[in-house]
Amino acid sequence: MASSPFRSYLLAERQEAAEALIQLREKELKVLERRWRQERKTARQRLLLTRMQATRNNIVSWQDYIAEGCPRVPNATTRV
Repeated sequence: MASSPFRSYLLAERQEAAEALIQLREKELKVLERRWRQERKTARQRLLLTRMQATRNNIVSWQDYIAEGCPRVPNATTRV
């Protein structure tokens, strides 16, 4: 296997890796949302909101990648 599954010539391998990353980010988002609800300090709430939005954006970008047919990225470095 290549160092990054996104370098792979196998579509199924790239799609599986993207789906695994989406699942991971969804779990992270749930943790961030729980921490945000529990946090009382405004500054920390804002920081958590920023991280939540970045995580949501990351999920959307991976969903877009799948929708585009999981194109191969020859110089990819992302690992699952």
